[in-house]
Amino acid sequence: MSFSKIVKDEIIKKNIFKKEQRSLLQGMFLSAGSLVISKGKLYFVVSNENESVINFLKENIESYFDGVTTNIVKVVKNFKQKERFELSVDDEKDNERILKELAIVQIIDNQIVISDVCDREFTNSKEKMMAFLTGTFLGSGNISIPSVEEGKKSYGYHMEFVFSSKNQADLLSEILTSFDIFPKQICRGDSFVVYLKNSETICDTLSLFGASKSLLDLMNQKVTRDVSNNTNRQMNCYSANIDKTMNAAVKQMMAIEIIQNTIGIENLPDTLAETALVRLANPEASLKDLLQALDNKISKGALAQRFNKLIEIANNLGEGNEK
Repeated sequence: MSFSKIVKDEIIKKNIFKKEQRSLLQGMFLSAGSLVISKGKLYFVVSNENESVINFLKENIESYFDGVTTNIVKVVKNFKQKERFELSVDDEKDNERILKELAIVQIIDNQIVISDVCDREFTNSKEKMMAFLTGTFLGSGNISIPSVEEGKKSYGYHMEFVFSSKNQADLLSEILTSFDIFPKQICRGDSFVVYLKNSETICDTLSLFGASKSLLDLMNQKVTRDVSNNTNRQMNCYSANIDKTMNAAVKQMMAIEIIQNTIGIENLPDTLAETALVRLANPEASLKDLLQALDNKISKGALAQRFNKLIEIANNLGEGNEK
C-alpha cells in the first residue's frame, strides 16, 4: 500500500474537520472536480483513483446537503490506466445548489459565472485553511517517501498537489506559506503542481491534516533511514581507509624489494634499514602499528618520510637499471 493511501485513509477515518465541512468539500471539489454542460444544464463530476476518498466525499455531501443523493461509478478507460471512481448528482437543482453553496458557480444577471479559486470565506480562519488543505490533498495530493526495505529502489521525499488552474496552485502556495511552509511550483503538461521536497516541511503539512499516526511513521522511517545512511558512510570510510593503508603498504614493500635485490638493505642508513626491516616483518600493518613495533620512538610523520625516502631510492635504482 502506498504511503499516500495510508495518509488519506487515516484522514478519512479521523475526519477531524466536521465543523469546517464546507471548506473541506470545496478543497476536494476544486482539486478533483470538473464541470459538465449538457443540453444547456450544468453538472459536476468528482473523480479520484481512491475509492475510499470518493466514498468519504459521498458521505460528506449527503450529510451536509439534506436530501441530496449521489452516484458513484467505476471507470476503466484502458488497461494502461488505473481505475477511477466518479461521483455525480443526477438532479439539476441539486447540482446547482451544491455548486452555489461551495461558491464554485454564481448566477449574475442570469449568467453562470464559474470560479476556479476558493472563496475567501472558506479560508478566513486557521481551522478552515487546514480543512481546505486537507480536502485539496484528498482530491489531488500525493506523497512518496524513500523505501527502507532491502532490494527496493529508493527515491527522495516528495509531496505534491496537482491543479488544472494556476490560480488554484497560487492559492494553495499562499495558504501553506501562512503556516511557514514554503512550497515550489512547476508546470507539468497542462497541470500546475505545488510540491515539497523537504522531509521536515512534509511532516509539518501532515500535522495540519491531523495525520498524527502517519506523521510518526514518517519520522520513524526517517530516523531508520538516517541511521542506515550514517552506518553506510562509516563503513565506506572504513573500507576506504583500509584500501589506502593496503595500497601504501604494497607500494612500500615493492620499493624495499627493489632495494634488497640491488644494493641490499644493509647498505641503507641505519634509520632507513630499520624502517625497511620492520615493514618486511609486518607487511599489512598500518603506520600506527609500525610505530608501536618501533616503540613509538619517532612520530607518524617522521615514519612516513622514511618510507617516502625508501620509495625515492627504489625509483632511482629502477631508473638506473633501465639505463
